Amino acid sequence: MAKAQPKSPIADLEAHADEIRRDLKVPRQSDVFRCAVEAGYLAAQADGEVDATERATIAKAVEILSVGAVIEWETEALLDACEQRSKAEGADKRAKALGAELKTLGQADAGLLLAALVARATQGIDKREAEILKVVATAAGVSADALRGIVKRATSLTQ
Repeated sequence: MAKAQPKSPIADLEAHADEIRRDLKVPRQSDVFRCAVEAGYLAAQADGEVDATERATIAKAVEILSVGAVIEWETEALLDACEQRSKAEGADKRAKALGAELKTLGQADAGLLLAALVARATQGIDKREAEILKVVATAAGVSADALRGIVKRATSLTQ
């Protein structure tokens, strides 16, 4: 008897998208998405680069979670801007700025959840990626315990 193949992170996102979207229905949702996508991008970049497969996975994750509110070409332009800002300012400085913006928006938890989901979609969240999310969380005023809960939720999606 053949073993069932584990589901991919994208398949998990699709299976739980409605539930996640309810948590992401927040004021200034497009600003939260923009910050969260950049934070997820920075996390994915923590291993040195974001390759074409990771970019496509991030775009697909954002498409699933935003239900078309952010269309693919906009996501590509957003990812290009993320890359440019990261190169110009550095990942740590960008992570702090994103955390501060999420705090100002009053949506740190929603933004970090989306960022963790985006980071998870690109092969899980490793220690380097978690460190970037921690920098965002600290700047957003989110405790380490709260961040662990957010990341645990993002990484434990299964059907």
